Amino acid sequence: MSVVWKITPLIAAWLSSSSNFLFNHGVLGSDSTILELGCGISGIIALVVAPRVKAYVVTDQDYVMKLLKLNISENQPDTASASKGRKSSAKSKNSGSAPARAKNIIALPLDWETDEVTPSLTGSDSSLSFDLVVACDCIYNDALIAPLVQTCVDACKLRASDTQKTEPAVCVVAQQLRSNEVFEGWLKAFHNSFRVWRVPDEHLSDGMKSNSGFVVHIGILR
Repeated sequence: MSVVWKITPLIAAWLSSSSNFLFNHGVLGSDSTILELGCGISGIIALVVAPRVKAYVVTDQDYVMKLLKLNISENQPDTASASKGRKSSAKSKNSGSAPARAKNIIALPLDWETDEVTPSLTGSDSSLSFDLVVACDCIYNDALIAPLVQTCVDACKLRASDTQKTEPAVCVVAQQLRSNEVFEGWLKAFHNSFRVWRVPDEHLSDGMKSNSGFVVHIGILR
């Protein structure tokens, strides 16, 4: 059984909003490439945000890929009206490891503990790094902290060898507050590698502000 975390649709709406400060201050634009870590099977954030950027790369472990690719495919504007019969056919044919491309969304497997983050992850010969790295509700136990933070570091470090881009990559980590110990452990580990800011209420949409149980942090590599 799979679920969509409560914060996921909120982040999708926030990131895609015309008032989002990342777009208004030039961090993101129509030529941007975004990497999402631990996206799950829904692809909700990618489906909503992708129309505003050049490319959106969604990643998770290999076993997630089949359903993720199916959801992306069936919820694109040109395929959303597909019949249930066609959906069943697609399920049987979808590969779990081959890249899936639906317009400008690319789905690729990425294991934080075993896979290397390289420029090939952008899915493009012309893009060598990411403008934004997104992790939405990926931190819910201590064991995930170190590999997730290191993957964020590795993804943002790609910027250093990308001569086409001068501004640093930005990392957005959104999460539902569950365990104080886990949150504090992540924040300490993240802060060791990134300069970190908590996004204030004036830059957040309704449902994500103080006392909502959700927090969003921005990180830039030290």
